[in-house]
Parts: sequence; structure tokens; C-alpha cells
Amino acid sequence: MAWREADKRALESEQFRLSYTLENVFREIARDQIVLAQWDTSFSALQPPIDKDFIEEEFVDELAQDFGFQRTFLVGPDGRLLAQAVEDNTRFENLQLAPDNQIRKLAEATRQAFEDRKESSSSVFAEWFVPQSALIEIAATTYAVVDGSPALLSAIPVLPDDGNVRFTADYPVVLVNAVYLDDAWIADLNERLAYRDLTYFAGAPEREHPTNHLIHTADGTVFGYFKWDHAKPGREIWMMAVPMIVVLALITAVVAFTAANRISRLSASLEESERRNRHFALHDPLTGLPNRHHFSDCLSFALDDLPERGFAVLACDLDRFKPVNDSHGHEAGDRALCAVADRLTHLVSENDVVSRIGGDEFIILLTRSTDRQTLSSLAQQILADIAKPIDVGGGRSVEIGISLGIAAAPECGTSEKDLIRMADMALYRAKEKGRNGFEFAGPHSVEAAQSRGRMDLKTQPGHR
Repeated sequence: MAWREADKRALESEQFRLSYTLENVFREIARDQIVLAQWDTSFSALQPPIDKDFIEEEFVDELAQDFGFQRTFLVGPDGRLLAQAVEDNTRFENLQLAPDNQIRKLAEATRQAFEDRKESSSSVFAEWFVPQSALIEIAATTYAVVDGSPALLSAIPVLPDDGNVRFTADYPVVLVNAVYLDDAWIADLNERLAYRDLTYFAGAPEREHPTNHLIHTADGTVFGYFKWDHAKPGREIWMMAVPMIVVLALITAVVAFTAANRISRLSASLEESERRNRHFALHDPLTGLPNRHHFSDCLSFALDDLPERGFAVLACDLDRFKPVNDSHGHEAGDRALCAVADRLTHLVSENDVVSRIGGDEFIILLTRSTDRQTLSSLAQQILADIAKPIDVGGGRSVEIGISLGIAAAPECGTSEKDLIRMADMALYRAKEKGRNGFEFAGPHSVEAAQSRGRMDLKTQPGHR
């Protein structure tokens, strides 16, 4: 029984790790796409007439060389393939895709997710602005055969980041990237997992087997499956127990104690493995900070204590971070993000929560005193510490800034949605006033956001 249970638990743990790692792969692809997809310059370049030089020489080139995307597709709102690229070789085709084309179907699902969020959002900037964390959730993903090879597909809408653009045509254009499930990709996946003989097979397996890990397309069809020689800790128990029983048959009590001790240590090892898996599910893999799901749970606990104990939410967005990736590479960008995470963590108390919710977006839950003077003092400390030079290796250092939006509860709301929305609006106001500053949420934040929304409408073509 111990043999079977140990093998079962080990296989379940490995299946969970593979599922979680594949989800992270899709999220990493979406985060890489956002670097170019959420940018005023990219959005403007795709407005008619298309800026072909920018698309070919900067947009596609960076996707291929910096992020290793083997295929790129740009799909217009009407289902036309505006351009496609094999690595950095671009063709502009303006080809109408068939309704059942996988690229078009994935683009349409992404565009519909954006429209649904726009309709359900109460933000005055919902027409074009989507926080990076929400944009990752909008991204549609699937598996498909591209150019005869199995591939992961990730689609994300191309949107402005600051809104300094002209909306001259229907939008958004959808960026679709493909990553082939080739030997190099399988090897990279197994570096994270360290499984024995991890192999991918296309199509459905000929017969069901517990070790087959199926992957599905967007419509639920089995696309392929992974198989590996999974760990069998139960075999070790058996190999140790049988010789002991034979040799020490006359001292059964000693044998029983030894086997029980071995099983106990194995169970403890499995529990530790599950604890690590739970930790990975609730924390950002780069910085080790709580992720959005974990932060949401902590915020729910804080809301339960209202109105007896107030608290505050700080929405944080790094300034001048994109040039770090562009000039020094993504490894330097990762070092900078980790340094920011350490500095923010050291500035708050052990009862407070610092979370990374997107590429360069952080959010802080402050459970201590929430009077304006204390919050202002903390905000000044954060601005000063983040502004200090950050060592990114190789004798190089970078300087970035941070903008903060502060929403105190219960003054700014008594629900997660209201508090985060108010903090986001205050953050946007801080960025509008020059970045590298902070703003408190309140009625003036809503009025400023509404006023900006009316001004943006007046500047749109055809507005009367």
C-alpha cells in the first residue's frame, strides 16, 4: 500500500508541476509580447497606412531576436492577415483569412476578450487602456500546427500605453506569435522540470496511461501529450523492506520500526514537495513576491476587519524601465526588478504585503497607520530608495523611478475592485503630472479621470 501510494503521490506531483510550468510558459510569452504590443508607437504604426519600415525593422526584428519567436502574425479587426514573418523575414500580404483558420480564430477570441473587458470596466480609460496584469489575462493561447510543425500560439491585442495616439480606424490589431515544440524547446522545458526522458508526442495516445499528460487545443481537442519516466519512490521502499524482512525475520519489531521511519521520511519529502508547489502557485517566480492571487487573498482578510482597522493600497509602476531592457538586455531588467522588490520589502513592516502583479507593476497592502502624513512619508521613502542607482552586473548601473497611487480604506472604498480602481486612477494621475511622484486617491482622482476622458473624446476624429 505504501509503495502504491508513494508512486501515486509522486506522479500527481509531477503532473501538477508540468501543468503549472506550461501555464507559466504561456504567461512568459504574453509578458514578452506586451513589451511591443502595449506601446503608443506600435499602435500608431498599425493605423492605416501601416508603417511597414517600423513593423519590419523594429517590431518584428525585436520579437524574433530578443524573444526568439519563430513566427509572427498581425491580424486586422476584419480578419485580414496584414503581415506575417518567419523569424525576422517579413511579408506584407493583406490576405483575408478563412473563418476556420486557427490564427484568425485565436485573434477573434482575443479581440472579443478585449471588448468584453471594455464593456464591463467602469474605468474612463477602458476604450484603450488595460493594465498589464489584465492584458495577460486577455491574451488567448492554444496549441496548433504551424507550417507543418506543432507550436504554441499566443495572441494579444496591440494597444496604446499612454494614449498619445490618433484612433483613425477600427482597432485593435492582434499580434499572434508561434513557438515551435521542437527538440530545443523540449530541452528547455525539461531544464525547469528535470524529468527523465521527457518526450512530446503529437495527437492522441493509442491507449490511456496514467503517465500521459494530455494537452488540448482551444476547442478541447487533444493536440498531443507528454510522457516521461516518472519517479517511483515506492520501488525504493520495496527494495529496502524485502531484504530487511528476510534477514531480520526474528526481530520483527525492529524491521517494522525501520520501515515506518523510512516511510515517514518519504512522506515528509512528498509534503515538502507539495509545499513548494503551493508556494510557486502563489508567488512570482522572478522576485519571490506574492502574486496577484495571493495579494487578493490578503486584501480580502484586510477588508474583513473594516471599519475597525483601516488600511491602504499603493499601486506602483516603474518609470523609465523599458529603456533598461532595450539598452542592457532582459537579464539586466530582471536584476532591476529583483532590486526594486527587495527595496520595497525592506521599507514596509512584516505585516504588510508587497506583490508583483505584472511586468513592472507592483502593489502594496499597508495594514499599519493610514493617516495621510504617515503615508506621505512612506511614499517619499519609496521614491528616494527606488531612485538610487541599481547594479545590473558587468560594472553597469541604471537609474529608474517609480510612480505611486495611494487609496486608503474605507475612505476610497470597501471592496477590492473599488480600492484597486481608485489606486490605479491616482497612479495614472501621478504619471500625468510628470511621473516619479505619488498621488492620493479621492474625489479629485475621479474628476480628473473623467475630465481627461471628455478631453480625449473631443480630440477624436468626427467628434462634435
